[in-house]
Amino acid sequence: MSDLTNILSNKITDNTESIEELREKLPDVQRNIDLFSSVCQSVDNQILSITNSIITLENEIVVLHTNAYAVGCGTTTGMTTMYPDSVTVESYNISSGDYSGEDPYDVNSESISSSNVGLGTFMIHVANDSSKSGIGILYGDIGNCYTPPCGDCASFSASITAKQNQIVTLRNQLTPLITDVNKIKRERVDYEIEKYGYNYVINDVTKENRRIGAAITSIQTYET
Repeated sequence: MSDLTNILSNKITDNTESIEELREKLPDVQRNIDLFSSVCQSVDNQILSITNSIITLENEIVVLHTNAYAVGCGTTTGMTTMYPDSVTVESYNISSGDYSGEDPYDVNSESISSSNVGLGTFMIHVANDSSKSGIGILYGDIGNCYTPPCGDCASFSASITAKQNQIVTLRNQLTPLITDVNKIKRERVDYEIEKYGYNYVINDVTKENRRIGAAITSIQTYET
């Protein structure tokens, strides 16, 4: 082996030792990340339950509007579309598995569900999210009769108001929960950054070793 190939081979050896040292650190940082799971899942499950309750009420309000309008209550003047509330789980790439790419802080968004509670970097709540598909029509002045003989328009209106008030209460419960879990998940990010740093270097140095190995092969082809 020539001096040149010896130097390069030693570099591969040193790099491999560095990779192993970093791999030995990964279980500890992963354990730290996992410590956040229980509390984040607990809060997220509450958020999911409240969000589902809000959407259920929104659907019920649409049904009440539809039924009231069918018996002569309300008017198409001033009618609007009911959109569902949304809670999205926003996740940096570093929050995903063993990410080691070049865009650690790119954000992926998905609606909260039973499959992603406890995950993600932060959450966002949007009331009546018009970026989502509409649930249905809300007719104008639903408490008054426009096409006699009418049903009990006042009763329909009272039921709708009661459900709207329930939604307000639930949203007020949702806000502090999201604020709190976002604070907790923010602290998890530091450990995810640490993990990403290890994985990035491991990936980078592994590629460097492959590059050096290819160079050694080429050198050996031309050495006399």
